[in-house]
Amino acid sequence: MADDLDRLLRYIVNHYIAQEELKDVERDATSVGDLAASQRRALREEEQRVEALAGPFREGLLRARAARQAGGNAISLDDRDPLENLIADAMIHFLVSPGMATSTTRETEPMHYIYTIAVDWERLLGVARQARVDLDAAIPHASP
Repeated sequence: MADDLDRLLRYIVNHYIAQEELKDVERDATSVGDLAASQRRALREEEQRVEALAGPFREGLLRARAARQAGGNAISLDDRDPLENLIADAMIHFLVSPGMATSTTRETEPMHYIYTIAVDWERLLGVARQARVDLDAAIPHASP
């Protein structure tokens, strides 16, 4: 069902993240030519981010689902662990930024943090429905 999670991720990027990026580009543009080039660059950068973070996004959803099944409401990710740092980047960019999750940070040592991310499952499920993705079926069930 990875295809469904990829479709959900691309839906979030196209309908939430990219829209905000394009508004920022439009606000900062100095000419029409600059605007068009900046918009293309912003969309290309988002596409690159999707390619780089699709796996960590999937892993973050899997961990968040497992935490939810265990009765928790958040996952904690340590930026000193390279995989957890990528997961935090993905979850913060694709879910926290558009308001589908919340994040808090706690400094562990200078310039290193534990990110605690809580998915707003109701909101994410609504977005998944809009994307025509059955989120419950798309996220592999964690073993008990």
